[in-house]
Amino acid sequence: MADHLAGCLPCRSYEGALADLHRLVRLRPAEAVPDLSDAILARAHPPRAGRGQWIRLALVAVGLTQLVLALPALVLGDDAGATVHIARHVGSLTVALAIGLIYAAWRPAWAFGLIPIAAALAGCMVVTALLDVAQGHAQTLGEAHHLLDVSGLVLLWLLAGSPLPRRWTGGSGARLPLRAV
Repeated sequence: MADHLAGCLPCRSYEGALADLHRLVRLRPAEAVPDLSDAILARAHPPRAGRGQWIRLALVAVGLTQLVLALPALVLGDDAGATVHIARHVGSLTVALAIGLIYAAWRPAWAFGLIPIAAALAGCMVVTALLDVAQGHAQTLGEAHHLLDVSGLVLLWLLAGSPLPRRWTGGSGARLPLRAV
């Protein structure tokens, strides 16, 4: 076919006309669209600049404390009688959460995304700590360090603001009671 087009002027001009028509049909000027960025950002309700400075500092403190407490488990494999392998896994998990908390303090807009992870970890830690204390596998004071997980979750929640849409919160972030429709 390429040989034929090379030698046939009418077919080459027909091919060029088809290419022009194809381009004309496929391409057109972009339609104007409204700028919805303000409405989208208003519904996303990211933390406001300067909001919750004390929360950010508290998150750093909780994160650094968790890092310090995780080092023996992570580096030495030493965690209250657990095997070295399990201790290092627990240490890794604690370091990951600590880094997440410190990062959220540095970049508050990301705090909301960390809430599900922190909630799952804090919830599991509280439930298993209560079970271990109730069954005599651990002492209450020995499980108190899990309060850091709960504190981190609460601080993330405070920094991120309410996950409810503003129409439910009145725009202030404070929760309003839900009513049946």
